[in-house]
Amino acid sequence: MKTLSLRVDVDTLEGSLKGIPALLRMLDRHGMQASFYFCFGPDNSGKAIRRIFRKGFLDKMRRTGATRLYGFRTMMYGVLLPAPIIWKQAAAQMRQAREAGHEVAIHGWDHVQYHDLLDRKSREWLSDWYRQAHEAFVEVFGEPAKGAVSPAWRCNDTTLELQEAYGMDYAGDCRGFEPFYPVVKGRALSTLQVPTTLPTLDELLGLEGLTPHQVNEQVWDLVREDALNVYALHTEVEGGALAETFDAFLGGLKDREVRVRTHADWVPEWKSGNPPARAITRREIPGRAGWVSFG
Repeated sequence: MKTLSLRVDVDTLEGSLKGIPALLRMLDRHGMQASFYFCFGPDNSGKAIRRIFRKGFLDKMRRTGATRLYGFRTMMYGVLLPAPIIWKQAAAQMRQAREAGHEVAIHGWDHVQYHDLLDRKSREWLSDWYRQAHEAFVEVFGEPAKGAVSPAWRCNDTTLELQEAYGMDYAGDCRGFEPFYPVVKGRALSTLQVPTTLPTLDELLGLEGLTPHQVNEQVWDLVREDALNVYALHTEVEGGALAETFDAFLGGLKDREVRVRTHADWVPEWKSGNPPARAITRREIPGRAGWVSFG
């Protein structure tokens, strides 16, 4: 049987206020559940402009029409507009996801600062980043988080060690093909890594002239039988300007009889399969600017 998990990354205030409700309505129509991962801290989206010198960044902005996807106001946060603390304005929308039966977990605190400056940040800064995200999760949901996924599929030895201390069921900090336990400094950690296995809509859109429908077809064809399939999406994109494309994607999953499960629901089976232990590396992937962690 083909089985797939929908990983919903919520990066921004706009994606929280508008994208979450839009996706909840869409998932309800299709009778599907997803795993929602929230950023809780400051929306510093405007600071992403420093990626302009990164290989592939301008091409991706052009292909995907980033201003249309994210909106002018979001792209000014942290630059010309103050960076709002997301959870303080969008806690109600976050709770709606859990009330609708979906999994809720952590995507982080300050998405942009982590994404862009990870390797420049001290252990103290990263420790504080995790602490604030976990404290905000408890503030919103009243209990500790059982899962987390890092911004932009980026991690390093320090983040993996810090994350280990929270005793979560799993984390999703990389791309790859199967669940595994990360090895750091020669030691296998106990927090299971669940990689994203499939390319995202914004990575493929416009690449080699692909239309939204052709992107959907390509991803449907990549879903493997009896294997881990994780598809990542963003409330700002699939819950916004490209909602119609994602709605068609969900319909295609149903037509192909692909079973959709949350990460939390699937975790016990992943762990019972005795996942391997391996080190996480880095690589570039088509359609994405800069490196991602890969396991």
